[in-house]
Amino acid sequence: MTKNGSIIMGILIALLLLFTTGCNLSDGDSPPTKYAIGDTGPSGVGIVFYVTDGGLHGLEVSTVDQSTFSEWSNITDEEIGTTGEAIGTGFLNTDAIIGQAGHTDSVAQICRNYRAVEEGDWFLPSKDELNAIWENLVDDGSGGNSGVGGFAERIYWSSSEYNGTIVCCQWFDDGYKDHTN
Repeated sequence: MTKNGSIIMGILIALLLLFTTGCNLSDGDSPPTKYAIGDTGPSGVGIVFYVTDGGLHGLEVSTVDQSTFSEWSNITDEEIGTTGEAIGTGFLNTDAIIGQAGHTDSVAQICRNYRAVEEGDWFLPSKDELNAIWENLVDDGSGGNSGVGGFAERIYWSSSEYNGTIVCCQWFDDGYKDHTN
């Protein structure tokens, strides 16, 4: 795959954590924490990039680079066929990648194994989750990388398949959405 005539030399991965804050209040309990985009998330290491329910639920992305593995999965010739692209599908996509017959290594497994200060269910973002990271945190408003989160001006994997041998990805230098095998 090329972009602007240059060949991609490396692929990085983003790590996500779904969060829910406590909503049941009894006498003496403090109100649940509400998060806003750009806040440090409940893991203590990630940055919130997507919120719902007034900040009670959302997604955070780790800023710790985990790009030591360069293949999306060791299974590259079979379509999973069930990966979604929407926000909220990255967790199930990650499970589907790891659950493939013969799976031994993948960027999804690296995400699932990641542990920060607080335990959590980290996962490889879906296509739309990856784009939300770009739009809500990284894009400086002019289509360039703002430096927020320390994301490299490189390409990042998603957990969304394009077809059996190609997956969706996104550049974090200009937000260009692409796909690669």
